[in-house]
Amino acid sequence: MKELNLGELTIEVEQKDIKNLHLSVYPPNGQVRIAAPTRMDLDTIRVYAISKLGWIRQQQKKFDAQERESPREYINRERHYFLGKRYLMKVLEHNAHPPSKSVIPI
Repeated sequence: MKELNLGELTIEVEQKDIKNLHLSVYPPNGQVRIAAPTRMDLDTIRVYAISKLGWIRQQQKKFDAQERESPREYINRERHYFLGKRYLMKVLEHNAHPPSKSVIPI
């Protein structure tokens, strides 16, 4: 896979047997990728990427503005998601040593 550097922006370029050029910006950090036909040279791809810089920056700003899940504190009634469902955590404290790994049933 090749890379284009446009200032501080790095774009991954994958050339493969396709008909059209595909530009994608991926969450969460706005990674940019272009899938291009094998017949297209790198200079043409660079010109295309430069023409789309405004759109790329707009998409990256959207990802930066999205709310992220807060870091977990593992306290009572904290929300956790498992298989798409929300669960409230119940913390049970004990004054005992944790069981050794060989004793934990599987």
